[in-house]
Amino acid sequence: MEKKIEDYIFELERLIELADNEKDKYLFQDPAYEIMDEIEELDNAFDFLEPIFLLVERSPDIDFGGPGPFGSFLEKFYHDGYEDVLVKSLQRKPKEYTIYLLERLCNDESNPKKKEYCTLLDSLKK
Repeated sequence: MEKKIEDYIFELERLIELADNEKDKYLFQDPAYEIMDEIEELDNAFDFLEPIFLLVERSPDIDFGGPGPFGSFLEKFYHDGYEDVLVKSLQRKPKEYTIYLLERLCNDESNPKKKEYCTLLDSLKK
Protein backbone atom coordinates (compact mmCIF):
# COMPACT_ATOMS: atom_id res chain seq x y z
CA MET A 1 0.00 0.00 0.00
CA GLU A 2 1.29 3.42 -0.96
CA LYS A 3 2.10 5.83 1.85
CA LYS A 4 0.13 9.06 2.06
CA ILE A 5 1.38 12.51 3.01
CA GLU A 6 -0.20 12.04 6.44
CA ASP A 7 1.79 8.84 6.97
CA TYR A 8 5.08 10.59 6.32
CA ILE A 9 4.13 13.56 8.49
CA PHE A 10 3.12 11.25 11.34
CA GLU A 11 6.46 9.48 11.10
CA LEU A 12 8.33 12.80 11.17
CA GLU A 13 6.19 14.02 14.06
CA ARG A 14 7.09 10.92 16.04
CA LEU A 15 10.80 11.57 15.43
CA ILE A 16 10.48 15.20 16.52
CA GLU A 17 8.75 14.13 19.72
CA LEU A 18 11.43 11.53 20.41
CA ALA A 19 14.26 14.03 19.80
CA ASP A 20 12.58 16.58 22.04
CA ASN A 21 11.92 14.09 24.85
CA GLU A 22 15.44 12.67 24.74
CA LYS A 23 17.08 16.06 24.07
CA ASP A 24 18.98 14.49 21.18
CA LYS A 25 18.55 16.25 17.82
CA TYR A 26 20.06 13.30 15.95
CA LEU A 27 17.12 11.10 16.87
CA PHE A 28 15.21 13.37 14.47
CA GLN A 29 17.83 14.54 12.00
CA ASP A 30 19.46 11.26 10.99
CA PRO A 31 16.31 9.24 10.20
CA ALA A 32 14.55 12.32 8.78
CA TYR A 33 17.13 12.58 5.98
CA GLU A 34 16.11 9.12 4.80
CA ILE A 35 12.43 10.00 4.94
CA MET A 36 12.97 13.25 3.08
CA ASP A 37 14.99 11.44 0.40
CA GLU A 38 12.05 9.06 -0.05
CA ILE A 39 9.61 11.99 -0.30
CA GLU A 40 11.84 13.74 -2.82
CA GLU A 41 11.45 10.79 -5.18
CA LEU A 42 7.65 11.09 -5.19
CA ASP A 43 5.79 12.75 -8.06
CA ASN A 44 3.91 14.97 -5.61
CA ALA A 45 6.94 16.09 -3.56
CA PHE A 46 5.92 19.77 -3.77
CA ASP A 47 2.65 18.90 -2.00
CA PHE A 48 4.70 18.19 1.13
CA LEU A 49 5.88 21.78 1.61
CA GLU A 50 2.78 23.06 3.39
CA PRO A 51 2.41 19.99 5.65
CA ILE A 52 6.08 20.22 6.62
CA PHE A 53 5.76 23.89 7.54
CA LEU A 54 2.60 23.12 9.54
CA LEU A 55 4.52 20.36 11.32
CA VAL A 56 7.32 22.79 12.23
CA GLU A 57 4.74 25.34 13.43
CA ARG A 58 3.19 22.91 15.90
CA SER A 59 6.46 21.34 17.00
CA PRO A 60 8.74 22.30 19.87
CA ASP A 61 11.77 24.37 18.91
CA ILE A 62 14.17 21.48 18.48
CA ASP A 63 17.32 21.73 16.40
CA PHE A 64 16.03 20.85 12.94
CA GLY A 65 19.53 21.32 11.53
CA GLY A 66 21.09 24.02 9.45
CA PRO A 67 19.43 23.58 7.01
CA GLY A 68 18.89 19.97 8.06
CA PRO A 69 16.66 17.40 6.40
CA PHE A 70 13.68 19.75 6.08
CA GLY A 71 15.63 22.71 4.75
CA SER A 72 17.57 20.60 2.28
CA PHE A 73 14.29 19.27 0.90
CA LEU A 74 12.32 22.53 1.02
CA GLU A 75 15.03 24.58 -0.64
CA LYS A 76 14.97 22.29 -3.66
CA PHE A 77 11.82 24.23 -4.53
CA TYR A 78 13.55 27.61 -4.26
CA HIS A 79 12.22 29.86 -7.06
CA ASP A 80 9.43 27.32 -7.59
CA GLY A 81 7.01 28.33 -4.83
CA TYR A 82 8.98 27.52 -1.68
CA GLU A 83 9.34 31.18 -0.71
CA ASP A 84 5.59 31.82 -0.76
CA VAL A 85 4.86 28.80 1.42
CA LEU A 86 7.58 29.88 3.87
CA VAL A 87 6.18 33.43 4.11
CA LYS A 88 2.67 32.07 4.77
CA SER A 89 4.08 29.92 7.56
CA LEU A 90 5.88 32.91 9.07
CA GLN A 91 2.67 34.92 8.94
CA ARG A 92 0.78 32.16 10.76
CA LYS A 93 3.32 31.19 13.40
CA PRO A 94 6.96 32.17 13.13
CA LYS A 95 9.33 29.67 14.68
CA GLU A 96 13.08 29.78 15.22
CA TYR A 97 13.58 27.39 12.33
CA THR A 98 11.38 29.20 9.81
CA ILE A 99 13.00 32.52 10.73
CA TYR A 100 16.35 30.86 10.05
CA LEU A 101 15.10 29.76 6.61
CA LEU A 102 14.00 33.34 5.92
CA GLU A 103 17.49 34.56 6.87
CA ARG A 104 18.85 32.26 4.20
CA LEU A 105 16.59 33.96 1.63
CA CYS A 106 17.90 37.34 2.76
CA ASN A 107 21.46 36.17 2.17
CA ASP A 108 20.78 35.59 -1.54
CA GLU A 109 21.99 38.77 -3.24
CA SER A 110 20.40 37.74 -6.53
CA ASN A 111 16.91 37.27 -5.07
CA PRO A 112 14.58 39.90 -6.57
CA LYS A 113 12.47 39.89 -3.38
CA LYS A 114 15.44 40.18 -1.04
CA LYS A 115 14.33 43.58 0.31
CA GLU A 116 10.81 42.28 0.99
CA TYR A 117 12.16 39.23 2.80
CA CYS A 118 14.61 41.28 4.87
CA THR A 119 11.83 43.68 5.88
CA LEU A 120 9.77 40.71 7.04
CA LEU A 121 12.78 39.33 8.90
CA ASP A 122 13.33 42.65 10.69
CA SER A 123 9.67 42.74 11.75
CA LEU A 124 9.90 39.21 13.17
CA LYS A 125 13.03 39.92 15.16
CA LYS A 126 11.39 42.78 17.09
